[in-house]
Amino acid sequence: MTETVYEVNASRSGDWWAIEVVSGLPENVLGVSQTRRLNKVPKVARRLISELLGLDATDIKVEVSVSMPENLEAAVDRARQAAVTEAEARAVAARARRDAATALLDANLTMREAGQVLGVSHQRIKQLADQAKS
Repeated sequence: MTETVYEVNASRSGDWWAIEVVSGLPENVLGVSQTRRLNKVPKVARRLISELLGLDATDIKVEVSVSMPENLEAAVDRARQAAVTEAEARAVAARARRDAATALLDANLTMREAGQVLGVSHQRIKQLADQAKS
C-alpha cells in the first residue's frame, strides 16, 4: 500500500500563517487552517487532515512548502546561493592551505617555519600535512 503524503502550503497572512492542504485530500474536501508559528504548521496540518478524514494524526505525512512574496523569495534565494558560494570558497581555501603546507614542508621548512609563513600554528601545519596524506 502506497503511503499518501499530503502537500501543504503555508503563507503569511497578517500575524498568522495560513495553511492549505493542496494535495492528497478528496476533491470535495477543502483543508485550510492557521497558526501563529511556522514551526507549528506540520502539526496543525496533520491534526486538520486527521479531523477531515478520520485518520490517526501520527500516521499522516505532510510535506510543507512556504510561499512568500517575490521580494522575500529573491532575498532567500540570494542568501542560499551565497551560502553555496561560501562553502565552495571554503573548500578551495582548505585545499590551498593543505597544498601550501605540504609544499613548504617538502621544501624542508620546519613545521614552525611553515606555520609562521602561513600564519597558523605548527600544530595546524601538522594537521594540514596529515590531511593531505589521506
